[in-house]
Amino acid sequence: MRSHRQSGLTLIEIVVVLGIVGVLMLMAGPVMTRWQDDQRAKGAARSAADLLLLARSEAIRTGNQYVVYFGPPGNVDPAGTDIENSEGGYAPMLALADGAAATANCRIDGGEAFETIPAAQGLAWGVANATVRAPNDNGAAAFAPPQSSGHTFADPGGTARSWVLFRPDGMPAVFDGAGVNCGDVGITGTGGAALYITNGRRDYAIVLSPLGSVRVHAWDGNAWSS
Repeated sequence: MRSHRQSGLTLIEIVVVLGIVGVLMLMAGPVMTRWQDDQRAKGAARSAADLLLLARSEAIRTGNQYVVYFGPPGNVDPAGTDIENSEGGYAPMLALADGAAATANCRIDGGEAFETIPAAQGLAWGVANATVRAPNDNGAAAFAPPQSSGHTFADPGGTARSWVLFRPDGMPAVFDGAGVNCGDVGITGTGGAALYITNGRRDYAIVLSPLGSVRVHAWDGNAWSS
């Protein structure tokens, strides 16, 4: 006949098992939180890349000009209009259907269609660990960690600007937004630069090429992913 000791766990054994499970859960909690934070940052980087590609594809499809604005809260278009979503809240990026190139003004006017991406909790523009710009970041603005502006886009004169336009042929171009229409607009090949976002531990770069393709890079602690 089996003894009681052989037939099951003792109270002490159960307590020990529960204690081990509790310790493992405590150890796994921070790891899971970091993983979730990194996934959120990665998702935000992909959303930013997708919005750039959407603006480019819509410019080609419609034959109109699209403008993308981006940056921390307080950023505005050339006319001083806040970059906001349809509810009037902060939007980290906004892609504007600016109309025919001949009449486009690179300003957010009433009635114009636009798309935004939501602000992600725990993320900021710039970098926390990266020490150099991402591969193929050809932006004329300086890269200076923590890169609080969150980008390297600049106008034809070299002044940092938080916007880029897509011509009807899909080519990105920089502009200064001065005067009527879009002001001084850069020639083909001037629209390449990068956006940078971070969760304080993981940095991401969204690189727009001079021809309009987009690639996302992550800082691995020593260099950007290729």
